[in-house]
Amino acid sequence: MLNELHEKIYALVRAIPRGNVTTYGQLGAMAGLSDMRTVGDAMNACPDDMPWQRVINARGTISLGGAIGSKQRALLEQEGVVFDENGRVDFATVGWKPDAAWLTANGYRLPPPLFQKRASAQNSQLNLF
Repeated sequence: MLNELHEKIYALVRAIPRGNVTTYGQLGAMAGLSDMRTVGDAMNACPDDMPWQRVINARGTISLGGAIGSKQRALLEQEGVVFDENGRVDFATVGWKPDAAWLTANGYRLPPPLFQKRASAQNSQLNLF
């Protein structure tokens, strides 16, 4: 039997639309967690029908190595997620922006912004929370 906290995380993951991603930290913030390892543990034990590939790290890259990491990237690319030359996604383009009303109606917290643009001399850079 899955624990209640894992189920809460899984409901969020199932809500991430195709072609979008979020981070372990975002899921944890929405679920009201202080230890993000719980999200990693939940994702490690997720059911087969879970769109697990849509959860990546705060750097915008895939944390998993080897064949599983390659599979995650391939699944995301099939959904239209684009990676840059450094293996990063653009959160401004593919970052999941959950509906605030849905979150609160289902007992979740509003997360901090997934990304913030920071001005630089030539261009903007992403500053992840």
